[in-house]
Amino acid sequence: MAREKKEKKEKKPKKAKKEKKEKTGKKGGKKKLLLILIPVLILIAAGAFAVVRFVLPNLGGKEVDEAAKKPVAVENYEIGEDAAPALDTVFVDTEDQKEGRLLANRGPEKESKGEEPAVEGRIYIYEMENYASVVGRYLDLLMGEEQGFQLVDETYLILEERPELADEEGSLTLAKTSVQEGRVFQLAIGWSQANGNLTIRTSVPEGKLHRPEKEKEDDGPPPASVREQLDALEQLTPAQLTLPGNSMSSYEIYPIEGFVTIDGNLCRRFNFYDKEKPGDIAGIIFYSGDMQHTYRMDVDDNTIITELK
Repeated sequence: MAREKKEKKEKKPKKAKKEKKEKTGKKGGKKKLLLILIPVLILIAAGAFAVVRFVLPNLGGKEVDEAAKKPVAVENYEIGEDAAPALDTVFVDTEDQKEGRLLANRGPEKESKGEEPAVEGRIYIYEMENYASVVGRYLDLLMGEEQGFQLVDETYLILEERPELADEEGSLTLAKTSVQEGRVFQLAIGWSQANGNLTIRTSVPEGKLHRPEKEKEDDGPPPASVREQLDALEQLTPAQLTLPGNSMSSYEIYPIEGFVTIDGNLCRRFNFYDKEKPGDIAGIIFYSGDMQHTYRMDVDDNTIITELK
C-alpha cells in the first residue's frame, strides 16, 4: 500500500507538466492570430485611403472644388475709395451665347488697412469675342460725364481723339483723378484675338492728368493805331472809297471803338460825314489793322460789305 501511494505521488508532477504545456500552447496560438490580423488591418486602411483619395473626387468632389474656384462676375473695380464700372456690365448675353466671361481675378490677398492708402490694384482676365464692339461700348460708359475717365498716354497726357478699335489686338489706358491726393485711378486695357482674351489692370499710381499745350498762334504784328489809319485814309481820294467829291477834305472821319472780323481780318469801322450835310453819313468804311484791306458797307441797309480794290 505504501508503495502504491508513492507511485501516485510520483505521477502528479507529470500531470502538472502536461497542463503547463497546454497553457503554453494557447499563448502561442494567440500570437499567431495577431500576426495574421496585422497585415489584414493594414490592407483595410490602405483601401480606405484609396477610396477617400481617388474614388470620392471622381464622384463629384473635384467638380465642387473647381466650381468654388471659378471667378464670379464683378460689377465694379475698386481700390480704396476709387471705383469704376466693370467690363462685365457692358456684356450683351443671349440665351444661346455669352458675349464674355471673367476667367481670373488676381490681386493682393488682403486689403490695405489702417491709415495707409490702398494703391495695389488687381488684374482681370476675360474670355470674349467682338473685342472692338465691347471695348467701344466700355469707352462710351467710362468716358461719359458721370464717370469722367479720359484716354491718356504713359505720362497721363489727355488724348484728344479716340483710337480706331480692331478685333485683332489693341491696347489703351483710361484714367481720372484719384480720390487719393496726387494720384490717378488708372485702367490699362489690352487684348489679343490670337490669345483669345482681354486683360484689365487697375492701379492708383502717382501722377496728374494734363492736357497738351496749345500752340501759340502767330497773330502777326499788332494792328495799326487809330491815328495811323486816319492818316492813311486821308491820303486816299474819295473815288478810291466810292465816295462823291474830289477831296477828302470835304469829309469828317470818325472812328468807332473796337474791331470786327471780316474775311479773317481785324478791322476798325470809320464813319464818313459830308461837312456840307452835318449828321448825314456819306459812307461806312472798314479798314484792316494791317492796312492791307478796305471794305465798304452799304449805308442804305448796313449789310452788304464789299472789299475795295
